[in-house]
Amino acid sequence: MKEVYQTLVIEEVSKDTQEDAKRIVLAGLKERFGSLDESLNRDLNEIVLNYIGRGNHFLVGRINTKVVCTGALIREEVDTGRIVRMSVQKEFRRLGIAQKMLKEIERRAQAKGFKRIVLETTISWHDAISFYKKNEYKEFDRNEYEVHMVKNLF
Repeated sequence: MKEVYQTLVIEEVSKDTQEDAKRIVLAGLKERFGSLDESLNRDLNEIVLNYIGRGNHFLVGRINTKVVCTGALIREEVDTGRIVRMSVQKEFRRLGIAQKMLKEIERRAQAKGFKRIVLETTISWHDAISFYKKNEYKEFDRNEYEVHMVKNLF
């Protein structure tokens, strides 16, 4: 575990890595939902343009040349960022990779001057909810489909 965590390199997505990033996110969604409507995920067709081109961050985590995780930070409000597109390739889960990605997203949020980060996750994704709670995210809203969480940055 420690070896994988230490060899993980997190960087902005590039033209060379955006297809791998798309594949990881879509595979995670298909695993969670059982099926996939790609028309609902058009932002993944041109990640560099749709995220980096708009002043946001879309990060990939690599082990050597293999992309194994993703995470994005978009501006929600002047002082608030939103985490989206967090995903770890199935065979690389439970190795501390999501933790490292989350810390890098939080670091970049602080560098942008955000005072808080929000996110939402599907209500049945108990492992994701637990992960964020362990990282000091607090639930502030819930409906029959989603849990909304926030973390204040200091």
